[in-house]
Formats: sequence, structure tokens, C-alpha cells
Amino acid sequence: MPNLNSSSFLAAIFSADLADTIKTSPRTTLLVPHNDAFKRLGLLVSAHLLSTSAKADLESVILHHVIDDVVYTRDLRNSTARTYPTLEGSDLHVEHTQGSAISLTPSGGWPGLSSELTPINLLSKTGVVHQLSDIFIPRSVHLTVGKLAKAAKGTTMTNLIIKAGMEWVLNGTTPPADSPWGQNGISGTGWTLLCPSDDAFKEVNLTQLHADKAAMQLLVGQHLLNTPKSAEFPGSPTNQPVRFDDEDIYESLISPESSYRDVVFRGRENGQVTVGIKNSPGTGGKVDWAKVTAWGRATTGGGTGGVIQIDRLLVPYEPPLWLEYGPPMTVAIFGVLAIGGFFMGVRKIWRLDRTEATYEPVGGFGREDDDES
Repeated sequence: MPNLNSSSFLAAIFSADLADTIKTSPRTTLLVPHNDAFKRLGLLVSAHLLSTSAKADLESVILHHVIDDVVYTRDLRNSTARTYPTLEGSDLHVEHTQGSAISLTPSGGWPGLSSELTPINLLSKTGVVHQLSDIFIPRSVHLTVGKLAKAAKGTTMTNLIIKAGMEWVLNGTTPPADSPWGQNGISGTGWTLLCPSDDAFKEVNLTQLHADKAAMQLLVGQHLLNTPKSAEFPGSPTNQPVRFDDEDIYESLISPESSYRDVVFRGRENGQVTVGIKNSPGTGGKVDWAKVTAWGRATTGGGTGGVIQIDRLLVPYEPPLWLEYGPPMTVAIFGVLAIGGFFMGVRKIWRLDRTEATYEPVGGFGREDDDES
């Protein structure tokens, strides 16, 4: 390549041991993304693909950037829409956008994932090279919550999910029919995991937590956000599992159990985003809330859900009895008093009307009055 702006992808090719495969495949077109493409992919997705345990996924991603044919600039500009096979096995869709811009869409990933192509016709021994603005995810690569949680250094949280009997969250599968979630018709997709890093559990008694399955389920449920489809929060960046602008509120898995289970995001003046439990008393995100440090979007369930890495555990808030039941009881008492006061006032007015004084002429009624009556 003529510059170092594509060094990350080229390094990934060598990391996946695909350099010889690409150099010896005849009649190919190599599409090389810029370095910034890895950032726009989402830090957790990039971390997963570049990890040693994800070599198969990385191979599929790289081979999805190699068209099994030589495609020059004139071929791309002369067709309004066309598909090209890749060495990965699935096709890329090419179409013209505004003006003369050329956009490519991968076979998988999540809705809205596309890349602008910069035709440069750089010749190689086996074909030609062009540049891309973004990285493609083929349909053969399944980015699950479990994979992204591992990239978020969330081993402890992952173990809690499994011990709580909620591994369906990690796999994006349907919960067992005999489980509480299966009986309630909950699906395994459409969930975003707020994943505390392993360092967030340093002061947590994990032995005690493991011995209490109900407490584990409550803790895990507080960190699972019910994720709407991307069409329901337009304007959100493609790589985000949910939009987390200031005051964005989401229900958690355990929201139906209490008024203190929803989760709210808040933006700070320095650009930092924090997340906490809605309605719980605290310091407004300065101490008891968690900071959002990274995120990644899953491809399961049509690209709905994913993982948001946070630096602190969100402990479910349990309000004291006086706070839980005090306000409704106060309202009930004032209501009873108001109703009682209303009826007492009506009764008093009614009694005044019955005891009102009557008057007679001085000396009584005369004989004529009696005859007339």
C-alpha cells in the first residue's frame, strides 16, 4: 500500500495467516479498510476479532474483503447495482449512492452497515486493490453477547450469568421452556448486557453470591437492558447496541418487579457517559454510577442488542419499607380524610336545613285564618 493508513488491516491479514492465501489466489480484488474503520466498528467488536480465540471469525472477515474477480474502477462505475462473490463464500452488494459515490454492503453484520469505496486501481500480482471506509462483517460471523462480553474482560460477569441459569443471553438462543423466562415468553435476543469488568468485582463476596441463586438472577437481570430494534431509535450510530444519549431510559429484565429497576444514561460535560439505576437516591452519577468505557453490537437477532462495558457493578436498589409503601399509604390516608371530611360537611349542612326556625303571627292565628286553612 502507498501509505500507512491501512496498516491495521494488513497486520490483521498476517495475524490470521492469510497473506499467502491472498497472494496466491488468482484474479482477485482486495478491499482494504482504513485504520479508523476498526474504531467505527466498535471497540469490543475490534477487540474480539483481533483476539487469539477469534481467529476463525477474523479469517472470515478478511476473506469477505477479497472479491473473487478483478474489478476495476470502470466496472464499478458502469453498474448501478451488482453483487460480487468473495473468497469467504458470500457476496458483496455494490451500488451507487449520491453523485458518483460507490457504496458496498456486506452479507451480514447489522442493518445499516455499509462502506464507501475509494477506487484507486492499485495493481498487484494477482489483481487490483481498492480502499474502504469501513470493515465488513459477513453472515458467517456471529457476534454474540458472550463473545463481546469476553472481549470486554467480563469473565466474572459471564460466569454469574451461567450460574444463574441464563446462558441463553450469551448465546442468543431461546430460554428453556420450563424456566421462568421461557414461561413468560422472553426471547434470547434483543438484550444489551451492561458488563462490569473483572476489576469491578474486587470488593464483592463472590462465594456468598454464588450460594444465593435468587440474588444472582436479580443482579444479572439489573444489567440486562430490553433493547428496542434499531428502527425504534433512529439517529443512533450503527455500531451502538442502544442509543445512550443524556436521559435515555431503558427497562431491565427485572423492571416489572419494582419501580427501582429501570436504567438511565447521563452525558457529562467532558463527553463521558455514565449509567445508573433510575429513581435510586445517590450522587447523580459522581460516585455510585458506572462509566461507559466501550461497547459492541451483536449480530444475533438481526443486530439487536450487544454489550456495553462499564467500570462499576450496578447493585439493585432495595428501598426501605417506609419509602416503598410510605407515599401510597400517605395518599390513601389523605384520600380517606378528604372523603370523610366531604361527607361530614354534607351531613352538617343537611342538619342545619332540618333545624331551621319557623315563625307565627303575634297572638296566634285568627279564626279567619283557621277557616281558610
